[in-house]
Amino acid sequence: MRPMHRFSFRGLTLLLALGGHLVGCGGGGGSDAVEIRVDTFNVGLAGAFVPNESARRDPVIAAVAALDSDIVCLQEVWQQSDKDRVVAAAMAAYPYSASFTTGYDTAITDATDQNGEVPPAPTTAPCAGEALSANLEAALTCIDTNCSTMPGSDDGRTTSAECAEANCVGAVATLLTGGAESLRCYSCLTTSLPTETLGDMRDLCTTEVNADIAFRGQSSTMILSRHPLTNVQNFVMPGTWNRRQVTIATATLPNGTELDVYCNHLTPVFNGLAFPYTGQYGEGETGPGGWAAEQLLQTEKLIAQVQARSGTTRPAVILGDFNTSPSGVPGIVAEAAETFNRLSSVYTPASAPDFTPTCTFCPETNANFVEDSDSVWLDHIFLANFGADATVSTEVTFTENLADTGSGLVPLSDHYGLAAVVRVD
Repeated sequence: MRPMHRFSFRGLTLLLALGGHLVGCGGGGGSDAVEIRVDTFNVGLAGAFVPNESARRDPVIAAVAALDSDIVCLQEVWQQSDKDRVVAAAMAAYPYSASFTTGYDTAITDATDQNGEVPPAPTTAPCAGEALSANLEAALTCIDTNCSTMPGSDDGRTTSAECAEANCVGAVATLLTGGAESLRCYSCLTTSLPTETLGDMRDLCTTEVNADIAFRGQSSTMILSRHPLTNVQNFVMPGTWNRRQVTIATATLPNGTELDVYCNHLTPVFNGLAFPYTGQYGEGETGPGGWAAEQLLQTEKLIAQVQARSGTTRPAVILGDFNTSPSGVPGIVAEAAETFNRLSSVYTPASAPDFTPTCTFCPETNANFVEDSDSVWLDHIFLANFGADATVSTEVTFTENLADTGSGLVPLSDHYGLAAVVRVD
């Protein structure tokens, strides 16, 4: 499927009417500084991966639409229907938006591995063949018995990923302990659990070559903007279990300056038996080391893309859920810190002098979503080609917003957001 970008043009008539004024102000490079606010927020609209999605959907979309920001980068808006709802709800405040429709067969922009080689693409479905199909069927039977919304029906869905993990580890033991082919079948089962019916899991995993990518290959990120967006681009990176891509656009600010925006969601570093690395970009590792290697490879590709597009002169903001938490920060647990160190060696973190780094993926929040979690700072805003002391303020957002599940209040997402006010010269 050819990637299709969705680009909102509401307000274009106003832009054209003001065109002479913008040119008079310098067009692509005004001389007056302007302060803008940029936000990043992982909204957790990820099916059963993040519980209570249906209860959280309307409140999280309303909260995003109510932001008083210039540019917003969202992650984990996996379904196209949710992207459309976000755009519609936020249109009054954010008349410009950028997102992409991708699928199983969307091409990777740069598919090279750490050695500069392109790994061979799979040619068969993850669970094709009699033995793998039988193993998949055993897992689906266990899910149907213990964790189905409609027991006894192929139309049932998994009640939660946690239920499947708690009850069906034995049913997938053969897949977990087998070779690369078995692990690939396991990855298809794992990534389809939170969103697909049992019948669709069976069909996709045994017939669709790339079915081990969650959400049927859809992308996660989108940009909302108060200011016109041009040169919209989808940069697709290698990603195991999920489509990993960067939504890129250029925002023309009120002073005429063109600001490049890179909205990211990098691969997490998973731990535990239920999360083996099954991809081709892990430098031979099958555990957390494989996930970390893939994340760092994505980081290098992101840095190269920013250099190619923004160079050393165009201001750029690089933001999103990077799934990396720095080391040496009081109260913060390091996670894939090598990625943060690499990014901060090239870019300037948008951390104001009075900002105290804190978790954005926090135990008190995630008590509503997972059994336990570390206190990690996964969501970041970086600046490239900005003036010295460009960050005016930084804050963690959505710490007080709640959604009503009918049986209690829960946070909008398993992440908090992060916002920064920055001065663009």
